[in-house]
Amino acid sequence: MDYISGIESAFKTYIGDRSIDDLKKNITDKPMILIAGDQLTGKSTQAKRLADYLGGSFHSVGALFRDAAKKRGITVAEQAKLLLVERGIDVQIDYKTCQVISGFSVKSKLGVVEGRQPAYMGSYMASLGKENIVRLYLKCSIREQALRFLRREAGEAAYVEGKKKIPKIDYDSLESLNTEIQKLEIDNRNKIMDEFIENQGRDDDDRHRYSGLYGFDYGDLEGYDIVLDTNDKEPNMVFDEILKELHVLGFRVN
Repeated sequence: MDYISGIESAFKTYIGDRSIDDLKKNITDKPMILIAGDQLTGKSTQAKRLADYLGGSFHSVGALFRDAAKKRGITVAEQAKLLLVERGIDVQIDYKTCQVISGFSVKSKLGVVEGRQPAYMGSYMASLGKENIVRLYLKCSIREQALRFLRREAGEAAYVEGKKKIPKIDYDSLESLNTEIQKLEIDNRNKIMDEFIENQGRDDDDRHRYSGLYGFDYGDLEGYDIVLDTNDKEPNMVFDEILKELHVLGFRVN
């Protein structure tokens, strides 16, 4: 796992020489569930529900990002632009994520962390001795992601129409999928799809940035203990499957 040394090197460079020792000494035995996934798979919803069900606490990497922007006195959008030139921003947030994963600042009996990269930060913490970590990825097809975006932006009727009329195939590009969506009779479909494609582009940029910074792709499913396909599944069904998979793994709540 070359990315382990990549993370460690970045922490020492941007956080300090004692950063690794500080993480090690704060490791607790509190269980941690780390949730990542494709866009519009309900990561936050499932993480919050899981934390509540298990009597734990919910933690969001996105919230860490927003807090960092607030401390700088800039907007989230302004900070996002700075990510392209200030690598230390990513590293500081990832280090704080590792601090959460250590369990030291978690007041409840377990923590559930949601974001794009927590599973790989969890693997790094495991290399330092952290135990009882589960890394979960929620996936769905690009077609399903687009349909869920239509539901969010244009309502249930748009989702149902798209479900019926957009061919259920593996799309090799956003352009080919967009061609099918433009055939739907949905108001503002051009604007909606422009936003969807922009979001997908940001995700691609983030993956490229993490690959360059640490040497991992958080979309690489080999980095996860549980991978759940959420296609054509409502949130309750996904939640039940998560609980089942945790049981199969023998996940322990202290």
